[in-house]
Amino acid sequence: MSRITNLNVDLIKDSDLLKGFDFTSYDDGDRERWKVLIEGVLETQKGICCTSYESGMSVLGENFSDLPNLEDLNNKLERLTGWKVMAVNGLLPCEDFYKLLSRKIFPSATFVRDWHSQTFTGYPDLFHDVVGHIPLFFDPEFSNFLQKSSALIYKILKATPNGSAIKERMIQNFSRYGWFTWEAGMIYENGWPKAYGGAILSSSGETEHVQTSGITDFNLLEVFNTPYTDKEYSSKYFIVDSYQELYNTLELIKTVYHYEGPID
Repeated sequence: MSRITNLNVDLIKDSDLLKGFDFTSYDDGDRERWKVLIEGVLETQKGICCTSYESGMSVLGENFSDLPNLEDLNNKLERLTGWKVMAVNGLLPCEDFYKLLSRKIFPSATFVRDWHSQTFTGYPDLFHDVVGHIPLFFDPEFSNFLQKSSALIYKILKATPNGSAIKERMIQNFSRYGWFTWEAGMIYENGWPKAYGGAILSSSGETEHVQTSGITDFNLLEVFNTPYTDKEYSSKYFIVDSYQELYNTLELIKTVYHYEGPID
């Protein structure tokens, strides 16, 4: 879930966020694949995506009908939500990734997946990042959870010595926490399971897969002990009653890792 950049995260300015991004570099093939992808997920999402995702998509629909210009998307996103997008091209160290999110900066890939990955891609691309995740930023409750959980995780990781077995275990646990919430998360709405996870909502194949798979009530310690792979459909899905339930897990994370400071 992380990405790479050669920028110092502590020194990033707004003018750095889209540094090197060139919308004119996309060709007709990129635009054609985008149209096929968006048509595919919009069809499979029917009846499975959560209300807050639908609301965000209704705001962004015109931006996503064609391959989006991140500059235009950034202007709209910051104006309406306070979040910003940062264009990146690879994997980021864990701490940098969470620190960016804690500052309401979302790192997004810029390439569009190839034809062989239409229904699923193990490596996050532009489509996964902006279509799967950004619509949820328009929900204040989810947005608050994402920012606060990232700030807490960053502080816990920062306070733990690099290279220690404890830190490696933490990184694994927090990766699983992110996967089973932001990526493969489910939420009850009027008694029905709906998807809010970006890996589900940006993949027509995953959206179909979740409807025939088992769903388990969210339990933080079980999540920490459940392996996952981003190379294939999720083997398990955890469901919550509300985003507030997710936010409540932050107090348990503080207890597990003996963190006594504030969440934000």
